[in-house]
Amino acid sequence: MRVTPIRVACCITELDPGGAERMFVELVCGLDRARWDPTVISLGSESEPLVSKLRDSGVEVRCLAVKRRWDLVGAVGRLARELRSLSPDLLQTWLFHANVAGCLAAGRVGLQTLVTGIRVAERRGRWRLWLERYCTRRARRHICVSGDVAEFSRDHAGLDPSKLVVIANGVDVSGVSEADPIDLSRQRITDGVPVLAWIGRLDPQKDPLSAVEALGQLRATHPECHLVLAGEGPLRGEVESRIAELGLSQRVHLLGQISEVPSLLARCCGLVLTSHWEGMPNVVLEAMAAGRPVVSRVVEGVSDLVEDGVTGWLVADDHVSSLSAALERLLEDREFAGTMGERGQRKVTEEYSIEAMVSGYEALWERVLAEMDDGAG
Repeated sequence: MRVTPIRVACCITELDPGGAERMFVELVCGLDRARWDPTVISLGSESEPLVSKLRDSGVEVRCLAVKRRWDLVGAVGRLARELRSLSPDLLQTWLFHANVAGCLAAGRVGLQTLVTGIRVAERRGRWRLWLERYCTRRARRHICVSGDVAEFSRDHAGLDPSKLVVIANGVDVSGVSEADPIDLSRQRITDGVPVLAWIGRLDPQKDPLSAVEALGQLRATHPECHLVLAGEGPLRGEVESRIAELGLSQRVHLLGQISEVPSLLARCCGLVLTSHWEGMPNVVLEAMAAGRPVVSRVVEGVSDLVEDGVTGWLVADDHVSSLSAALERLLEDREFAGTMGERGQRKVTEEYSIEAMVSGYEALWERVLAEMDDGAG
């Protein structure tokens, strides 16, 4: 019998407010403190926004300030020192860099109870898959955010299928659904005007340009509709240029990074997701929690959430014209779109709570620790 609370080290690449990072914070803050004593180790810096949220919840946070993501030697060395200091019963890692560095550091200090967190079906190069497979082979389990990610991890990353476990994200439905609509008067958008929301990082994976192009194709049939993009990233300049080229400066608006995602969802009539690959997009869960229909490409994790023609529309190809046609259906029948949103809200309320996600992690950690105890005996 282990002494409680059980010490668990939770290692993440960084604590900027992305979807995976926010879900990590929900997990750590939701743990039963009578059973678990969490310490967060971030490879990032003290200045990252989610650090204070964890500390305000009474969670110890140690930031390693690894300045270059590929400073693997430095990251592993610093992380190993923290693990020696903490002497945790279990290590949970989260995201690619933390998975790699965490497993290597655990090997240095002889920690055998480690679990990785795989958040996306990574398609940016097979070398990343090879590196993660090689470095994390000692992990007891790999927690995948969706069945699609587990399948990808088995078929493309070559991970041991017996170690793959699916624990889906959760969402605080009341926290999202009760938000007041954001004020978009600075963007010269008046009340009652239809607004589509696109939320994410402005990078090739998320493909914000397709959302801009799709709105351009709606110019003739729905000239009153606006598109609001919330997020930052390396494609911002290219997105701004394309908006200007298409003459959409009065209808497409870049908000930058915002903290009021629920308020934006409360103001919009639907969410657009144009990603080429994902894991289980938190923003889709949040849109459904807000009672908003979703128009999305078919990417990992979305089919678990959005039922085509029931809670939104799924686009099975990368053609902008297909995306635009789905958005037109949403705008043409707003009453039906509202019904879709209500169905989606019921689905996430019943199936995707934060409490269910946290319970899933706690139960898995207990199984891993029990297996180790049985093996030691």
